[in-house]
Amino acid sequence: MQRTRVGNVEVVSLLDFTYTFKPEGVYPGAADQVAAYPHYLDTDGQVLMPCNSFLLRADGRTVLVDTGMGPESDGQLMTELSEAGVRPDEVDQVIFTHLHGDHTGWNLDRASGQPLFPRARYLVPRGDWDHYRGREPAGRSFVRDVAPLETLGCMDLVEGDHTLTPSLVTLHTPGHTPGHLSVLVESAGERACILGDVMLTPIDIEHPEWTSPFDGDHAVAEATRRAMLDRLATERSLVGAAHLPAPGFGRIVRVEARHSWRAGVE
Repeated sequence: MQRTRVGNVEVVSLLDFTYTFKPEGVYPGAADQVAAYPHYLDTDGQVLMPCNSFLLRADGRTVLVDTGMGPESDGQLMTELSEAGVRPDEVDQVIFTHLHGDHTGWNLDRASGQPLFPRARYLVPRGDWDHYRGREPAGRSFVRDVAPLETLGCMDLVEGDHTLTPSLVTLHTPGHTPGHLSVLVESAGERACILGDVMLTPIDIEHPEWTSPFDGDHAVAEATRRAMLDRLATERSLVGAAHLPAPGFGRIVRVEARHSWRAGVE
């Protein structure tokens, strides 16, 4: 858990879980080149993939971005929230960048089936809702963690530029999934962006052309990555993303024609 501020907005990174993948599982077309990035690998040469969520306190509202892997993976999101001084009933909104299971795991209490964040409206990307609801089968995590939100009456569908608070607005960043959203933060002349899975690892920042089986539409995902890299480097925005190294904060810098990742909040 790490805190920082963007203008008048408090941003807290929350680490739920860290998992690893073989290089060919993340970048099958460039697995032999991944070894050139040892600082993003574990001692066995596997790609490290933290699972970060983000808490935003803005304009009198408390907003949680994504809910991690869940209790089945011994996830630590609820402990991290407690250490940040936030009770579940203090969360006003839960916004999902997308509906993959490692972003929706702490939605519901497994025993009661009730929302773990009882006061919150759960804001679901419409494009992902339509996509996963229409699949046969819909997928275990969708059926378990997302679909019940509609029946419970705590879900709203959102898309495009949706205002969460005066300082927070969503941005459609498709490719990883059809309805993928990022969250833009702007306050007192400062900017940040919570990217979700627009970039899976910092390697994507240097090689946006490398494709991953985790992206639903490779061409759209690459176009989105390139556009966001240019935008965030130009704006000098603080960046938070779901699978960047904990605590998940940094900036995208441009040197000549290439981008790179600079970890940290400064």
